[in-house]
Amino acid sequence: MPLTFIHITDTHVGETPETLVNNYGAGRALQAVLHHIAQNDGHGASFIAHTGDLARDSYHPAAYEGGKRIYGLKGDACAPGPLQVTAAGLNLDWYYIPGNSDHRPECLARLFPRSPAVRLFNYAWEVRSIRFLSLDWGAWRMDNYLLVPDSFDWLREQLQTRTPTVVLTHHPPVHVGVEMFDAMTPPDLHRLQDLIADSSVLAVFHGHTHYPWENRIGRVPVFGTGSVTYRRCLHQSGGEESILEIHPPQYRVVTIGDEGTVSAPVCEVPLAA
Repeated sequence: MPLTFIHITDTHVGETPETLVNNYGAGRALQAVLHHIAQNDGHGASFIAHTGDLARDSYHPAAYEGGKRIYGLKGDACAPGPLQVTAAGLNLDWYYIPGNSDHRPECLARLFPRSPAVRLFNYAWEVRSIRFLSLDWGAWRMDNYLLVPDSFDWLREQLQTRTPTVVLTHHPPVHVGVEMFDAMTPPDLHRLQDLIADSSVLAVFHGHTHYPWENRIGRVPVFGTGSVTYRRCLHQSGGEESILEIHPPQYRVVTIGDEGTVSAPVCEVPLAA
């Protein structure tokens, strides 16, 4: 039986649904996304995976409370979940994989207070015989990133088991073809790609860039999902102050077929007039 889940990333919400972040209503945008999912009967999904940067930034930890209220999160599971999404009449499990705007101790304390203290969100769980890996690069308060040795070693150990696997992570494990993003990637990215290419990974899903991408590592599809919030202009010069653009909020509806096929169309949520 196929398994469907929803991928959401980079919401950067404030302390309340009304809080403006860089003059953008990030909380209202996430509410619109959740209503869109509900209007489509949840797309038959089993859960939502949110790959980082839920809160506006690590300097505003109270924004986690804003995210919790918008999602209507219930439950007391340990990291990475599942908590339960109850907003907009939904009843979906919710897993969280942190990004570079997430201060790990604050994230744990505010989302998963029963969790033991950890430095990295490297976790594995299964849903209907599909294994999901939460891969934490360890980057915080910076755009450039490296896969820290603990995470690389953990992933190498996990991929020794030949179980159909989906990797959920914040940072792109590939170059996307845009210099300002590709310059952030680690110089030894090929080490990670070699692990994934020779494994039972069915697909990788990431955020961070705020744009949707589709790439491959060998035969393995790699899907970047567009943000719920604003995006950086792709056409600015390197020395310019960041120019932000407004695009329709996005999420992906991911379906894993019985034969391991992966479909992940983008859903765009119309912006309010």
